[in-house]
Amino acid sequence: MRPDLLIVGDSHSAALHEAALARGMTSEMLYISGNFWHENQMRPHRTQGVSAPYRRGLNRKIAEFNGRVGGSAFAPDVPVLASIGYHLGRLVPLFSRHGHTPDAAHMAGNDALLFVSDDFLLSYVLHHRDNLFRLLRFGGQHATMTVIAPPLIQTDPVALHVARRITAVLRKHGLTVFDPRDEEDWADRPLPDDLRAPDGVHGNAAYGAEVLRRLSERGLLDPAPATA
Repeated sequence: MRPDLLIVGDSHSAALHEAALARGMTSEMLYISGNFWHENQMRPHRTQGVSAPYRRGLNRKIAEFNGRVGGSAFAPDVPVLASIGYHLGRLVPLFSRHGHTPDAAHMAGNDALLFVSDDFLLSYVLHHRDNLFRLLRFGGQHATMTVIAPPLIQTDPVALHVARRITAVLRKHGLTVFDPRDEEDWADRPLPDDLRAPDGVHGNAAYGAEVLRRLSERGLLDPAPATA
């Protein structure tokens, strides 16, 4: 029996998966550490959906997932939520370690910061994420897929700019993206404590439920199954 929902991505997938199960959906999750996504270990695959050419362990994990769901990670008949392409915890520190910032306003009174243009920021993002963007385009061509951007944990201006730049690139490629930074009640402010996981850097099941609710309201996800 095919599941109601496939969730593919990094550690931010857990909140979505927990919420989907609580919603009464038959959800299956392919979790792969953000380290492997960030290191460009992952590639599109015609039958599996995604593969890791140089990682046997990851390929076994993908094959097991494909076996459970009865097909590709990017299946045409099952909606897919993908927390892929951001991985800000790996991307932003590399950028800001030497004081670079894409936010001119943030430089006021701080001569130690080095302003970079939007073109420079885009080049940096593409250098590290172009392979993942290619994977997501492949997924979007084969499945009804929504990319889920990570929650806003802190209002670091570099992280805000990088996340928004990634969202803009994905949408330019024709992909559907749910970005919490677009939500009026979540934009530009940290995720409240009641929606955070105990580690403080991920959303919890309540956050996942709220994301699924908003996706459903926008026609991006079927309504929750009726309960007896």
